[in-house]
Amino acid sequence: MRVALGQFNAVVGDMAGNTRKMREIYARAIRANVDLLAFPELAVCGYPPEDLLHKRHFLTDCSLTLERFAADCPDKTIVVGFAENDRDGNYNSAAVLQAGALSRTYRKALLPNYGVFDEQRYFRPGTDPLALKVADLNVAVTICFDIWNTQWLDNFLENAGPIQMILNISASPFHTGKLTRREETINRCAKQLGCAVAYCNLVGGQDELIFDGRSMFADSTGRIIASQTAAACRCSADRSPR
Repeated sequence: MRVALGQFNAVVGDMAGNTRKMREIYARAIRANVDLLAFPELAVCGYPPEDLLHKRHFLTDCSLTLERFAADCPDKTIVVGFAENDRDGNYNSAAVLQAGALSRTYRKALLPNYGVFDEQRYFRPGTDPLALKVADLNVAVTICFDIWNTQWLDNFLENAGPIQMILNISASPFHTGKLTRREETINRCAKQLGCAVAYCNLVGGQDELIFDGRSMFADSTGRIIASQTAAACRCSADRSPR
């Protein structure tokens, strides 16, 4: 399976600009003949949207922008972060786009609420895992902090069936030593669940936050086999069973 990790600089509120960048990456993914294209956490609306999430039109625009993007990019399975709203509240979600439409949605389960993070103020936690089949492999979709508690994640995915790859879309800010901590987390996650891990992070800056990308791919032993500092990363998924 060929995976493209489409890290890019998503600007908060610039949904047209963000999806324009994603369409450019999608065109490259088409030429590279990938099976799965991933974009970072809240890539459609930018991270962190904060109090914009209290504005109804912002959430409506996010949903409509996602629908247009899906219709324009029908030929690959795409996983992309967006702000989702229903009658119960807002969710930090990952949309699975297939055949030009939204096919499934995963909602971030673990919401960090320390330091620069204030997600419990804006989002409700998801409760259900999501595993999708791509190129005959079962891929579990996760969002950022979901993979940092490996034992929790193992329990969370217990009834999701055999998993060959964890896909994690993220908006993880930089601080000194953060890259080492990420690599340790991905290594631990791959070893405990016995599967490959694809990690797609945001690039750019928002207020005091700097996002350093560093998207990467680990095999089922936890070894980092590909990493990226530019716009995209392509690699093959390990087929080891969970």
